[in-house]
Amino acid sequence: MNSDQPSAKSPQDVPARNTILITHANPEDNAITTWLAARLSSAGYRVWVDLSELRGGTDFWSEIDYQLRNRAAKQIVLISEHISKPGVQKELAIGDIVGKQLGDPGFMIPVRISNVSFAAFPPELVRRNAHNAYPHWADALIPLFKDLKEAQVPKQEFPDASFIEQLITAREEGRKIVEQKPEVLLSNWFELDDNRPEMHLFALRCPDSQKKRWLKSLDVPFIEHGNLIGTFSDPVSFREAGVSSITIEKRFSISFDDLVDGRNISPFRERADSRRAVVNLMRQHWDNAMARKGLVSFEFANRRLGWFFPDGLIDGAVKIDLESGTRVNRVLSGKFKERRWHLCLVAKPQLFPRPLFRVHANVALSEDGRTPLPGKKTQKIRRRLTKSWWNDKWRDMLLASMAWLANPKTRLIDISGGAETFQINSFPLSAETPLSYRDDRHQVLEENDDGEIRLSEEVGAEPADETVDGTLNS
Repeated sequence: MNSDQPSAKSPQDVPARNTILITHANPEDNAITTWLAARLSSAGYRVWVDLSELRGGTDFWSEIDYQLRNRAAKQIVLISEHISKPGVQKELAIGDIVGKQLGDPGFMIPVRISNVSFAAFPPELVRRNAHNAYPHWADALIPLFKDLKEAQVPKQEFPDASFIEQLITAREEGRKIVEQKPEVLLSNWFELDDNRPEMHLFALRCPDSQKKRWLKSLDVPFIEHGNLIGTFSDPVSFREAGVSSITIEKRFSISFDDLVDGRNISPFRERADSRRAVVNLMRQHWDNAMARKGLVSFEFANRRLGWFFPDGLIDGAVKIDLESGTRVNRVLSGKFKERRWHLCLVAKPQLFPRPLFRVHANVALSEDGRTPLPGKKTQKIRRRLTKSWWNDKWRDMLLASMAWLANPKTRLIDISGGAETFQINSFPLSAETPLSYRDDRHQVLEENDDGEIRLSEEVGAEPADETVDGTLNS
């Protein structure tokens, strides 16, 4: 605590508790914090909020501690998915102590600002009545003002002009990073190549027991539709895919686009049926292609299936040159304490607005570089490893991984099941915006050439001797 701060030696020296302190994740929740602080200040309340990130100032922790212990009449806690940040946790702990010292069970007022389950609130707030500002911020204002009025939190006769000026300055500083020049935005949507396969539907002429054994032996994607078997694989490859010879009769061949648009889809009764069959086969083709490429499957805690890059699959970093002139240089696996981390791709086929795979990058952990540790057991440690990975890191890793999977000449990823042509573009769909964002933050490099990550205090992690080894740049 600063030495020039007042101490409570006599009653007249005791600071007045006339301030509302807003606890929030900085900088993730600065936007709603600025908005709420302005509303409270305009209503006459004295507000203290740490907007040092927006102002480009220094660490305000000692001042936050002083305000909570000596000045705060109420502590409003904004609850989002970032509530577990160390700084926020410190404020919650002190606020809980101060509330007990004051004998005020309502000293801390939770305000839910994102889609966070009420059951997931921090222990200090679980039993408190929370105001809901999600998805509309203004919904929390009336009940919040009612609480402050009933608690007789003092008001000023006029709004704090200096504080309003501070908020405006902070907002204007934020606007300076928006530039009036176009920027290309990349999605995580990877479109199917225009040359798409037909679906062939076959009838198998054999007893049911033999049919089941033959289907179980297939190494190509297929779906069952009534008594028919559908596949995108070419007829020759399909006939040869089983371990034994049976009589196969082709009944239908339907174009990919007809299946998606609902035209000429017999024997499917509804467009929804044919589209479900297409999505099912797309998913199987992706999984088979990833296995052929040497990736290893991994099931997350939510039962979603991903495919990760095991050690030894790629020699060093993946380097690609984008049309913009930017070079991507990323390793896709590395060290994390005594474990290994691996980039893991999770793909979801979809047909709207066009046939494509929505692919996002995640992380799997192993001890031997190949055998994944269960998703339920590693969920927290994976979140700790990746909590400071910014969007550019995830973007570059995703681009690098998809480029590695593709043919370097065509830049297409082959997901065919036989001799048919079935490919995905390795570069995602993009869009151009008339404005761009200039990021002047100094982002600390966390990786070395071997993919070992050491999270730093500058990006909100624990001290170096408690952190991990992983990979990637901020």
